This record gives sequence, structure tokens and C-alpha cells, in this order.
Amino acid sequence: MNFKSSPLWRLVSILCIWLRIAGATNEDQFNTPFAHQIMRLAKSAEMRNYMRPQVQPCDDFYGYACGNWAHINPANAEVKTNIFNILSKAYNRKLSTLLGNGKDSNDTETERKVKYFYESCLQRDSIGRHYRENLMSIMEEFGGMPALKGAAWHEPSFNWLEVIAQILRKYGKRIILNADINADLNNNEVNRLYIGQIDDMVPGSSKEFYARLAMAWQMDLQKVLGLSSPVALITAREMAEFAQKLAMGMADPLEGLGMEDKARLRLLDTMTDNYGPVLNFTLYVNTWLGYDYKLPVYEYVENYLRNLRLVILETPTTTVANYIMWQLLQDFRLDVEASNEKQEKKCIETTRKYFPKFLDNLIYQDLLKSNPNIIEEVKDIWQDLKSSFYDILNGTNTQWMQESTRDKALEKLSAMTFEINAYSDVDFTKELGPLVISTNQYFENVISILKLRGQNYRLKIEEPPRLEEYELLSFTPAYAAEYNRVLLPVAFLQPRFLWDDVYPKALKYGTVGFTIAHEMAHGFDDTIRKYDAKGNLNNWWDRNASLTFEVRKECLRQQYGSHKFGGRFLPKAQAQGENIADNVGIRIAYLAYDRYLEQHHQTPEHLPHMDTITARQLFFISTAQLWCTDVNRRWRHLVTITDVHPPEEVRVRAMLANFDEFAETFSCKPSTQMNPQRKCIIY
Repeated sequence: MNFKSSPLWRLVSILCIWLRIAGATNEDQFNTPFAHQIMRLAKSAEMRNYMRPQVQPCDDFYGYACGNWAHINPANAEVKTNIFNILSKAYNRKLSTLLGNGKDSNDTETERKVKYFYESCLQRDSIGRHYRENLMSIMEEFGGMPALKGAAWHEPSFNWLEVIAQILRKYGKRIILNADINADLNNNEVNRLYIGQIDDMVPGSSKEFYARLAMAWQMDLQKVLGLSSPVALITAREMAEFAQKLAMGMADPLEGLGMEDKARLRLLDTMTDNYGPVLNFTLYVNTWLGYDYKLPVYEYVENYLRNLRLVILETPTTTVANYIMWQLLQDFRLDVEASNEKQEKKCIETTRKYFPKFLDNLIYQDLLKSNPNIIEEVKDIWQDLKSSFYDILNGTNTQWMQESTRDKALEKLSAMTFEINAYSDVDFTKELGPLVISTNQYFENVISILKLRGQNYRLKIEEPPRLEEYELLSFTPAYAAEYNRVLLPVAFLQPRFLWDDVYPKALKYGTVGFTIAHEMAHGFDDTIRKYDAKGNLNNWWDRNASLTFEVRKECLRQQYGSHKFGGRFLPKAQAQGENIADNVGIRIAYLAYDRYLEQHHQTPEHLPHMDTITARQLFFISTAQLWCTDVNRRWRHLVTITDVHPPEEVRVRAMLANFDEFAETFSCKPSTQMNPQRKCIIY
């Protein structure tokens, strides 16, 4: 029977969508045996819908598990489609319900402010009325944009370094130079200033990206600021060329450099002597902080600073000024949409951008109402994963470590902690107390938010270190080396996606469990392994263990470099951290699940209409489907040369081909694609 074409499939698909959307309003209606069975049917239908069973799992497991994904979720208007897009859209639907319910007498002060902000964002007419004038007023405070002012722009009074310091001081916006405040590499009990490379740039070697960037900026300059087509064309090209030249000084992420290779402790005056007069770091930091800063700072990526000095010398001041002003505006932009529905979607994204911690906490509290036991269950899996990794590190595959090195590894693992980004310990009333938010003054609201961001960021240098990667972490799991902590986004626990009470444990260990195990393994990858149990950079590896580790890493480098994507071989990158985390993570997660099965062998582990698939096979299918992806053909080459993660299909094929238990589970004969003779093993 072709289940996908049957009336039952269509019914279950509709129910699957309804369950997820309706879940944003009422969870109680799903706590019945009938609803549980419908949810299991829906999950089964979804998983089989993505699969292509005519592909042999031992020939191409990604094609077997994800062969229909691109047909169902094509990346036509996006760079890529994957489960993380789906989680993000579900998160936004939940926020739309929570924020769109209107003000309630039980709302906290912070809830009212966030709802006021969201409401102000919806006022399309009010925003559009003075939009361009408001943007120009922001730029004018810092000298204005030469492309707009023409001959009226006064070049002699423009000092680019002072201007970016003033912008950082007022709005917390980092342009051209990064001024990051983070724990000291060697003593994470104190904060230290890191001056240098902006990390989120695309490498300058990607000519295609910067050509497309210039075209996008040209259209935006015309639309947003009203520049004429010829002026917009020239300005966009000059700015994109400047951005590309800046990026040419970046440390290539594919080189796999550790922080000890990229940062060195210096005095500001010493840095100024080395790079001045073009780069006066003393002036920059003192203008930003408002006082003479005398403590040592980390010079972050020497090559970036040397390159920046040369780029500034050869670039016209007008181009530098245009670039700075254009970057400044990006936090204030809200291009009004043509329909209320599109405006609502944009406003949810904008509210997420400015209140990430609070909204994650709001989703977390809502999750606890519907499933009070979920956190304990996730923490139980965390403990299972730690126990499994402990045994792996203490097993026969790590005999190449000296006992002292293995003891340090086990000490680090034992000290490792786990956190869901709920921000339950944050006093939002205190943190957002100074904010004054109005329901009909969106632009003024953004100014207030960014001013508070700038003020809080300055004060951070005087405070003890705390983990604040919330802008990244709403949808990105992470391992924080300086805290020896694994972080899981609350978005991953939204019901009826990766996790639900009615799902088999195979799915929980295979998706959320593997995700946590992957991050756990990062603590022992090629760069972060040198951090100790307390989160300080303190290389505890013996020489022989380090040499053996490098040999095993080289196996992965050669192996992944033999894979093709989009018709081209992947680069044989020195950065193997993600591949190490995948290959170690799958072993941790599988061992933890295998032990669960041994202890609960009488508990059925299957989904409806998947009775021929064993529990262990279901585990591997769920892990693979975590990475089902379609990448827009126009962006495939860029993804390959810029992302430290290999393409998702390669991740699935390579890590499972290295794992004997996978081959055993699917009865793959030796020398098949998914059971090669030579396997790469780190731990």
C-alpha cells in the first residue's frame, strides 16, 4: 500500500499540523489515550514521509532516512530548509499567541513592556510615516552618511575610530572592531576585554557572496534611504568591497585555530604603539568606556588588525563612513510590510531579537505548565549520557592516553554541567526596569532598548563573568568551554517535534540526546580539549596522547575531504571539531540508549506502521532525520567553503559509516558504503 497517497495519510497529515498549531492554545486536549495514539500516528507518518525506503540503508543512509525531504521542503526562497527552521516557526507561533493575547491584569511588569513593544511594532502607518527621517536622525548624530549628504558632509571632522567607539558606547553596536567582554582564558573568575576581529563576517575569499551583498545593499539603499540608482550602485559596491577587504584579515575558521593561537594579552598603549597612528586602541577603548582603562586586554587575531590598518589607509574616508552608518542602521531598520500578516511575522522576529532571554523564559514557563516532568526527564538523559561517556573515556579505545591524562579527562567530564536556557535565575524586573516602552512609538522604543544595551555592556567589564550568549542560543545548542557547560535551547523541547511524552525513547535519545552528546563531546575536540575541568585554558594532555589524537584527527580530515557536495570535494580542513563531536556524540548517545533498552526490555519501542523497524534502527533514523536538509543550489558552494560544519548529508553518512554498531543494526556487509573497512575513531 502506498501510504503517502492514501486517505489515512492525508488525514494524519492534517491532524499532525492541527496538533502542532492547536498546541499553542490548549495542551489539556492532548492528554487522552486517543490523542496520544493520534500523535504517535502523526509522528510515524511524518518520519516515513521523509524516508525513501527504496534506497538501501547500507548504501546511503541519508538517502534512506531523508530522501524525500527536499521534495517536501525545497529551499527555493531560503538558503536551506531543515528541522531548525520548523522549530523556529513553531516557536514564533507560540510567541504570537502569548504576545497577541493582549494585556492581562496578571501580567508582570516585564510582560507588559514586551507586549507594548510588540504592539508598537504592529503600527505600520505610524512606523512608515517618519521612517526615513528617523533613520537619518540616528546617522546625523555621528556625522551623517556621505552618500546622502554629498558636499555637505564634513570629512575633516570625521574620525572613524572615535565614531565607532561612540556608537559602541551609546548603543552597544560593534562595527569594524570587536570589543568583546568575556572570561579570561587562564582565569575565568575575571572578565577580560578582547579587541580585534569581528567573528560573524563571511571570509573574504568568497567573491560570490560579496557580489550578491553589493546587489542587495544597492536595492536597500534605494528603498530605505531613497538614494538614486547610480549613487546606490556605487555606494553599495564600495561598501561591499570594503567589507570584503576587512574579511580578508580574518582567521580562516577552517584552519581550526584555538583561542591560544588567536589571542595574546597586551597593554592598550603597546597595541597603539604597534598599530598607530591609524589604530589608536587607547583612544578607542577610553572613548567607549569614558575613562582611562589600564588593565591588560587580549589582542584578538593579530592578522585582522594588521590587515585593518592597511585597509583603512587605502580606503577613502567617505567609504568608511558610509559603511559605518549603514551598519549602524541595521539595528533600527524595520521595513514595513504590505500586509498585517507579514508585519506580525516580522514583529515576532523583531521582538525575539530585542528580548531573547525573556521570551525563552516565557516559552520555558509555558512548557512547564503543559509538562511539569520534562526537565527532570531531560536531566535523567543527561546523566545517562555522562555515564556512557565516562565508560567510553575509561575503555579500551583510550588506552593511548596516559593514566594521568585519562584521569584529567574524567575529572573534566565529571565537572561538566548542563543547562536549558530558561534564564530562571534572571531578575527581569531589575534588568529591564529602566526601559520605558510605549505602544505607539516603535522607533523610540528601539532607541531605549539599544541605549540600555550599550550601558549594560559597558558595565559588564567590571562584573564577574557570566554566560550571555543568548542571541545565539535561542536555536543553537552549545558547549561553553570557559564554563565547562552544555547548553540546550528550550526551543528543542517544544512538544510534538523532537520530544513528546508519547514518543518512544529511541526518538528522545536519537535527537535531543544526540544533540546534548554532540555538545558534550566538544569539550574534548581538537581545540577545546585543552580547557580544564574549571574552564580555564590549561593544556592537560601528555605529549604522546596529543600526538595520537592528531593522528586520529587526520583520519577524519582525509575521510571528510573525500566526500563531495554539489559536485565538489569538501575542503580538507584543519578544523575538525564538528566532525569529532558528531563521531563521539553518536557513540555516547547510542550507548546510553542501548543501556536504556537493556534495563527496559519489556517496554515497547516502536511507532505505528513502523513495526518492521527495530528500536535501535528507529534511534538511528531519528538521528539522521535531525539533519534532513535542502540547500539552495545557489548557496551550496558558499556553504561548503565557509561553514565549519560539513553539509548535513555528509554528517550523517560519515559519522554512521564510522560506527560498527550502526552497521550491525542494519546488517551492513563489510565494504559497503556505510560499513567501510577503514573507520575513524577518536574515543
